[in-house]
Amino acid sequence: RVGLPIAPDSPNVISGIVKDPRGNPLPNVLVEVKDSSGNPVRAFKTNGVGQFASATALTNGVYTIEFEDPKEENKFDAIQFEAKSEIILPIEIISVDKREELRRELFN
Repeated sequence: RVGLPIAPDSPNVISGIVKDPRGNPLPNVLVEVKDSSGNPVRAFKTNGVGQFASATALTNGVYTIEFEDPKEENKFDAIQFEAKSEIILPIEIISVDKREELRRELFN
């Protein structure tokens, strides 16, 4: 099992890990950070153990992170966060599998 990366030392730097519903890390997932206008400001892929980190800090503001599996086997909910000159703790992203999609269709 792979855990979260170490928290960044600098404010407004994002990091995290992407996993499937069984806790397996997902490598090569595209991570795209967009500003409040929907413009891409950072893009990178998860490494071999599903972790990602931005190399540079974001300016203060509201951002959305979107994830894309190039194999199209995993789907993800986008997340929104605010960068406000503080340390941003690493995030854990769990993909949505077919069972969860079915549950959402039936009960939402």
